[in-house]
Amino acid sequence: MALEKIEWNNQGFRDLLQSSEVEQLVRGKAETIAHRANAGMSEESSGFKAHSMKASSRYIAFAGTTDAASVRAESENKVLSRAVGV
Repeated sequence: MALEKIEWNNQGFRDLLQSSEVEQLVRGKAETIAHRANAGMSEESSGFKAHSMKASSRYIAFAGTTDAASVRAESENKVLSRAVGV
């Protein structure tokens, strides 16, 4: 049985990684993480927030702190770090 040769479509991969669908996918994952981290926060804090950006070749997304209370929750209880692992 002969192996088939795969010919990569590099432009196709670039187009896919830079598509709005990929941005929505990665931002959605970051928003899920931020939402899980916010579940344990008090109402006085704005908690954690997600954002996305286009890097050189693809979209990337982050979930991060927004105020002193969320910084404290992450540093003392690893609220955001735990939300990533769920």
